[in-house]
Amino acid sequence: MSKIDKTMYLTGGVDVGNGYVKGVIRGTVNKRDAFDQIDLPSAVVSTPRSTPKVPLADAEAAKIVVEGDFYNRLDCSFASPLVAHSDRRIFGRAALNTPGSKFTQFEVTGPRSKADQELSYVLVLGVFAAKALRDYVAEHGALPDRELRVDVRAGLALPIAEYVMRRSAFAAEFVGAPGSEKPVHLVTIKNFSTPVTVRLTFVDVQVLPEGASAQFAITDKGAPLAAALLEDLRTSDPLEAAGLAEVTPELLVGVRNTIGVDVGEGTVNYPVFTDGQFNSEAAGTLDQGYGTALTNALDRMSEADKNLAFASRKQLADFLQTKPSVFLRGRYDRALDYVERESVYLSEEIASRFSDVLAEVGATTEVVYVYGGGSGPIKEFLRPSLQKVAGDIPVLYLDASYSRHLNREGLYLAARTAESLAAEAARPAAGAAV
Repeated sequence: MSKIDKTMYLTGGVDVGNGYVKGVIRGTVNKRDAFDQIDLPSAVVSTPRSTPKVPLADAEAAKIVVEGDFYNRLDCSFASPLVAHSDRRIFGRAALNTPGSKFTQFEVTGPRSKADQELSYVLVLGVFAAKALRDYVAEHGALPDRELRVDVRAGLALPIAEYVMRRSAFAAEFVGAPGSEKPVHLVTIKNFSTPVTVRLTFVDVQVLPEGASAQFAITDKGAPLAAALLEDLRTSDPLEAAGLAEVTPELLVGVRNTIGVDVGEGTVNYPVFTDGQFNSEAAGTLDQGYGTALTNALDRMSEADKNLAFASRKQLADFLQTKPSVFLRGRYDRALDYVERESVYLSEEIASRFSDVLAEVGATTEVVYVYGGGSGPIKEFLRPSLQKVAGDIPVLYLDASYSRHLNREGLYLAARTAESLAAEAARPAAGAAV
């Protein structure tokens, strides 16, 4: 291995949701673009123990880091102005089943902003550090024997209400204040016998409103996605689709006046686009989400059914996303019943807030899009509620299997666009002396 320090470069969109972290990060392996798609629960377990009881052998790095889902078993500590303590954090699905001093998930029922919760920064720093190690091991076949230095360009999102107030300050947390020295964020990965330190320096952070970033991805995907949406509408609601018989995918792509309903775990965002531009005055946020239904259901279960014992809403959500065995079917059905009852109330709240947004821009709205990771489990209840409020405005309900990833793809587009503009600005003008 070369002893010359070499800076690595990562460009990524990371959607830190209250329920899950979804990301797309591009790095370089053997001089070729290497993309990682990230999907892990937004949760960590913290422990003051400085190293794992049984660290993995260094020789296992290629198998564990490159071939496995390393993001969902990342074990690391931080030295960063954004993270108060140097305790180890265990990430993702591993955190759901690892005993530790403290299990941390986002608060979805209180007034605290996501930007004020340290977990936001822990998750962003962790996934970029994990990506850097993955790219290094993929290229070299072994762990590094020195610190990895990484320059990062990122696209991140905040709920619309927080975006309006906090976007500049949130970006500055990562990149530093204008004119000041950039803060350094050290992440020490401790899965293996030999710890690896990753030094992250954020070159640029683009902050977008949640939901709006998904709308950018919908536009970018163009006619193929539009065709799938129209076909879904014809299948699920033939009567509604009959009124759109003349609408082609190309016409749908050209729509410039839309409302989005982005259902997350802790919030529902309503991005409004007027004449193709994000309308921050009309857009809004509901401080509830699918996690609210999960939390309320957990409270009712703990009172009424001792066999439905879940340590957190994340455990409950993970349980409901997995097809149950014959031994678990009874418990699964009872748990689902509790959650569905709460989902009815949540859908009514979402529709009520949507009515407020529609009152501002309904006269010019052409299409309503529904998406987000929390939209799938409540589709049965939410879709008719929204359509009743929307009247003759078509409600296009994107399949949650892919719509939950739209924000991350829109955030990556923002980071990539900023990167391209920076490269263009740095390029000498044609004919200029070099």
